[in-house]
Amino acid sequence: MRKTVAFVGAVILTATATACGGGTQASGSDKTLTLAESVAATPWDLAKASMGPESQYYQPVYDTLIRLDAKGGPTPNLATSWSYDKPQTTLTLKLRKGVTFTDGTVLDADAVKRSLLHTKSGTASAAGEIQDITGVDVVDPHTVAIKLSHPSAALLPALGQVSGMIVSPKALKDPKTPVGSGPYKLDTAATTAGQTYTYTRNAGYWNAKGFPYDKIVIKYLADPSARTNALLSGQLDGATLNLNRVKTVKGRGLNVVTYQPGDVEGLYIWDRGGKKVPALGKLKVRQALNYAFDRQAIITSAKTGLGTPTTQLFAKGEDGYQAALDDTYSYNPAKARKLLAEAGYPNGFSVTLPDLSAIFPQEQAALTQSLKDIGIKVDLDTLPGDQIFTAMLSGKYAMSYFKLGAPTAWDKVQLELTKKSTWNPSKYDDPKADDLIARIGKATGARREALFEELNTYVVDQAWNAPWSVITNAYATAKDIRVTPQPGAQYPPIHNYAPAN
Repeated sequence: MRKTVAFVGAVILTATATACGGGTQASGSDKTLTLAESVAATPWDLAKASMGPESQYYQPVYDTLIRLDAKGGPTPNLATSWSYDKPQTTLTLKLRKGVTFTDGTVLDADAVKRSLLHTKSGTASAAGEIQDITGVDVVDPHTVAIKLSHPSAALLPALGQVSGMIVSPKALKDPKTPVGSGPYKLDTAATTAGQTYTYTRNAGYWNAKGFPYDKIVIKYLADPSARTNALLSGQLDGATLNLNRVKTVKGRGLNVVTYQPGDVEGLYIWDRGGKKVPALGKLKVRQALNYAFDRQAIITSAKTGLGTPTTQLFAKGEDGYQAALDDTYSYNPAKARKLLAEAGYPNGFSVTLPDLSAIFPQEQAALTQSLKDIGIKVDLDTLPGDQIFTAMLSGKYAMSYFKLGAPTAWDKVQLELTKKSTWNPSKYDDPKADDLIARIGKATGARREALFEELNTYVVDQAWNAPWSVITNAYATAKDIRVTPQPGAQYPPIHNYAPAN
């Protein structure tokens, strides 16, 4: 089972930004690493934190209990070792000794307990990752026992991400400045909230050799053109790229890596119950939507050929993935129109979509045209970029272009397929799916995988969404910097950057 390391969704909902200010490259005697982020920071309370690319803002200051390696597997970090009891409902961790927070407080079992329970108390995706925790016991100053409601294969990966970051007890609730035990601390004098965040070395960090840069600067740049121009002009050392700029950036001598984090993009149907658009409550209508898209053509035209066609929520390597399910819906607009007619919509229906053209012009164009081709009338609603995210979560739109990734298949389930899921804005409820999800939560081994496959098959047959592809990401760095992508992460974690030599 692949254990991925990031949730991505909100990245597609950012506002465009103006060009960035000057940066410095980490070369020669200058050991500053300057990176760009496509999403705004949400500092600094982890109970309000998300698992997406914004986690890069937290990584310099908040260290994690577990470190995920280049394959997504758990390795020691603040926790030096761990073990489960026989029922796999108690995870006991031994903590590294001699670690202190930057405010001088000792990192001990009580601090870990308080930090985990505080993060869990929130409602954002970092909290959702550890909702299976029922309690944390302090066994001794350097040992904690995490109690679970049921076995959870997602717990260890979660402890290697935002959910497993540990905060000083003195700075848990609504901190103005982050206080962690990580390799860096925030330089408030060189930080402009919402624009630029500057981090300098934590002189007391136990693993300084693992972080070769003396300073890290993260700039918020939502506009992909601004990011690319800043890379080409030497103002940035690392940033994500739109796929149509890969050839240009490579041609200028920069390093570019492409990788699949497991995110699935396409048409996400938020109103499966038909509360807002009654047509979407009919199975044949949702199936018609799946036949409307020429997935390979979209990948070729909108993604420069990079990506893998799919009709399922889970990516290869995740629990529940079945290659045969990708043959469920082929491109067949005639069949789509026939299904619409059988469902009582021979002339199609009307739907309002959020206009994401400013951020994803090719994807929005492909979505709109494909729907029009089967007779669906599309109205595009233009909102300021910083309002779209909230509007979608409020249930304003019945469906939209979207891409969703998560640390594990179980996390994808929790993010979208339950009544309480963040990305189930209409709170659609399905008793059969609920039963399967409940059984998955209590199962282990081969039984768990079989139940995942049953759930995946059901969701595809019921056409809960109309996926297009498992996306490919591109990340560029300066000539003298190398970076290693990590499974499931849209942005590489900061410990994966190093000088090229």
